[in-house]
Amino acid sequence: MKSNYTLGSQVGSVNRLHGSYQTSEIMFGRVLNVILDNEVEVYDDEGKEVRLPIGSIQYRPVSADKTVNTTKFYAQPLHSNVKQIPLVNEIVVIQLAPTSDIQFNTNIQFPYYSSVVNLWGSPHHSALPEPGTNVEKVLGEVKEQSNINPLFPFPGDLLVEGRQGQSIRIGGNKSPKNPWVDDSNDGKPFIIISNGQIETDNGVDPIIEDVNKDPGSIYIVSDHIVPLNPANSKRESYDTPPVIPKSFIGSQVVVTGGRIYLNARDESVLISAKDSVGLNADTLNFDGKEMICVDADVVLLGKAARTANPDSREPVMKGQQFQNWMNTLLDSLQNVGNAMTRASTSDGGTVPSLIVEGQCLQESITQLRSEIRSIMSNKVFVE
Repeated sequence: MKSNYTLGSQVGSVNRLHGSYQTSEIMFGRVLNVILDNEVEVYDDEGKEVRLPIGSIQYRPVSADKTVNTTKFYAQPLHSNVKQIPLVNEIVVIQLAPTSDIQFNTNIQFPYYSSVVNLWGSPHHSALPEPGTNVEKVLGEVKEQSNINPLFPFPGDLLVEGRQGQSIRIGGNKSPKNPWVDDSNDGKPFIIISNGQIETDNGVDPIIEDVNKDPGSIYIVSDHIVPLNPANSKRESYDTPPVIPKSFIGSQVVVTGGRIYLNARDESVLISAKDSVGLNADTLNFDGKEMICVDADVVLLGKAARTANPDSREPVMKGQQFQNWMNTLLDSLQNVGNAMTRASTSDGGTVPSLIVEGQCLQESITQLRSEIRSIMSNKVFVE
């Protein structure tokens, strides 16, 4: 099988470099460039182009003289699934490992980088530029931020912190500064995913997530309070409103952000709850392309309908049955009108007033019959 990469030049250089690190297989390199496209041309000793994976870096050993061109080497990510792409001038851990050519030559090794050395304790960057570096280009083309703070750790936490203030906290142990854990839920697991963080005066002091101030976050808790301030607290459709977030303790998932959009591209969005599904906003808008169906043993529209005595509630009129009832009534009135137009006295004389009123009644009935369908909705139907 032919190897995917031709690494002769780099491997030879690495082996010579490795010879100066006789006591350890771990080395440290300063990142000079990060390969993030396929346009970077690298050639071996024979002039053949070398294809390095996206995410590979060019580095110089931290102890090497930057004026010596031969001290620039290449390294590729050690891990294939989880990658931490370094920035220019960051110090990374370098180690030698086999290449895909190991099946032909077990002595061939290539440098791989695994992680960034945490020089400053900041998730934003750990750059340490060489003397004389342009202060405007400390991170290459990446803009340096001054207000990205590290998370305050609690005992046993697993923390993943992004360079722009994103974070994942997997924890559950009690700590004096842990706002979610006390004696009652010590050891109960929780996960906090946050995109962005609160604004601070500096990017040095450790901070704790804030569900009400962070731009967007997801709290997955098992027996904890998430002190969320709801954007809308109207719950007048409830006989007994649900427990507010600041008071609820238990297993829950809280999602908050500037806007939340759920989209099922291929199928459905299904929301199911044992007790209730509560929706509240300034307006609730339901748009169905084919239909909207609401079903329950009792459907109450409005707070007054919910709070009224069942015997005094105003029911919705059934349109088709009302139409049938109205037609029956109009048929009866039609007969009365017909009889009125033929009204006569006992001696055979006419009764002009009844005849006139009968004619008027007949005209009204004809008009009412024509209007029955127009007052029936073509869109809303009930059982």
